[in-house]
Amino acid sequence: MGTSGERRQLLNVAYRLLGSVTEAEDAVQEAYARWYGLPRSRREEIRSPGAWLTTVTGRICLDVLGSARARRERYVGAWLPEPLPDGTEWDPADQIVLDESVGMAFLVVLESMTPAERVAFVLHDVFFSW
Repeated sequence: MGTSGERRQLLNVAYRLLGSVTEAEDAVQEAYARWYGLPRSRREEIRSPGAWLTTVTGRICLDVLGSARARRERYVGAWLPEPLPDGTEWDPADQIVLDESVGMAFLVVLESMTPAERVAFVLHDVFFSW
């Protein structure tokens, strides 16, 4: 549990939903905290921990999106996603994947969706690409 590839996948999902690296990292951290907060017997019952973590991360993002939308309603101007940091935790392969999957047009389309639609769209994309 907690492989770097799995964490990268969760960060990718969360970033695609939230448009902020910081908020994505917080969402993934919260999902892992919930996982390790489960009793051991409950964790052992879960057949696909990766799918469970992805679902929980999506739900956390949905909550964040609800509060973010409320904040942006008071903001005057266009909302733009936070740019990805240069090289810190993201290796070049991750950068290429994110550049391809998280273009400005994609984020604009996601922004036009309700938070629930956005989560459903991204989770559908994630689960059907595995």
